[in-house]
Amino acid sequence: MALLVSSIIQSIVFLTVFLLTLEFQKIMEDQNNDQQPPQIPNVPKAYSPTSQETPQNFSSKMSDTVTDWAGVERLEGFKLGDVFSEALKKHSRDEVEDYFTVGAPSTTPTIDNVDTSWPKPWVFLRTFIAAAVLYFIFVQAWNQYGNEKLIPGLIMVGSFAVPISALIFFFEMNARKNVSLYQVIRLLFLGGIISITVSLIFYDLSDNMKLDWLGASLAGLAEEPGKLLALAIVVNMAKYRYTLNGLLFGAAVGTGFAAFESAGYALQAAFYSGSSAAMLDSIMHRGMLSPFGHIIWTGMCGAALWKVKGAQPFKFEMLQDPKFYRVFIIAVILHMIWNSPIELPFYAKHFILGIIGWIIIFSLIQSGLKQIKEEKTIALQQNDTRN
Repeated sequence: MALLVSSIIQSIVFLTVFLLTLEFQKIMEDQNNDQQPPQIPNVPKAYSPTSQETPQNFSSKMSDTVTDWAGVERLEGFKLGDVFSEALKKHSRDEVEDYFTVGAPSTTPTIDNVDTSWPKPWVFLRTFIAAAVLYFIFVQAWNQYGNEKLIPGLIMVGSFAVPISALIFFFEMNARKNVSLYQVIRLLFLGGIISITVSLIFYDLSDNMKLDWLGASLAGLAEEPGKLLALAIVVNMAKYRYTLNGLLFGAAVGTGFAAFESAGYALQAAFYSGSSAAMLDSIMHRGMLSPFGHIIWTGMCGAALWKVKGAQPFKFEMLQDPKFYRVFIIAVILHMIWNSPIELPFYAKHFILGIIGWIIIFSLIQSGLKQIKEEKTIALQQNDTRN
């Protein structure tokens, strides 16, 4: 009973802080508007104090608040439905193969042939369906025969199904198409194991710093720097200079970390409970929430770092740039709140944190597309000059 009351109080506190933050932002906007001259014809209707409040206005204000916190650009004319408009359409197997035959020296398009409009990913959904069917077969085989030899496949397929699908999404969003599937798989496994190892070292260091009072929230301070350091170690090639490259690389490392960690939790649940139900619950729970956690946290940090790094070799001084560390701090805070004892019904806490993370992700994608578009414009102008 005491635990229930504590959870309710913590949920109320969390919601209160969240709503007060939004209200504070609104007050600041109103004060800024009051300080402006009376004629403000260029102010969009959604931000006018006299405009009628609608769900669209609220979501827009929330998006602007999040992007301002993170120090990234606000979303402009973004429509989620347009991005996923191709996901349910029919595509051939040849199209799938073409999707993955990019990124090699002979298959990377020249900058003047790159499409700089918002990508419309669809392979990720087919990847998820295929992985889900394979996992379902494993579960049915386990329920029917209970053969222990099925457990490794069951855990690995279940732990990787959703994270891999999310990673394919980021692969599709890399509009420059200069990263091969080989590099993504390499980062997935190598980056995943290195990031877990480095994070364990940071956990040991935190023991000496007596940070145990943070409880599970300590993971944000140990794992986010661990994944970032692994990313900097594994990827340091000048040809991958685009923001969208960093986003993909970060997502690959985050995917490896999330999948390996989920497999470990599933195995732990099976050992400690002695029941396959606990193992399957762990796989289902962590798989469902994986697109809102490690993958996007490391993805946003990778994109922010690449905005600073570009084609230069990695230097620790780059971490002092506000374009990076503001996004990194947001990722750490999201991770700490994720692991905190604050609980809301129906996984609301995780979904709210996930929405915040995805707003930053889409903003960084928008910024990455602008970067490619600017380079393409310069290349076309140079071509015209030569001709």
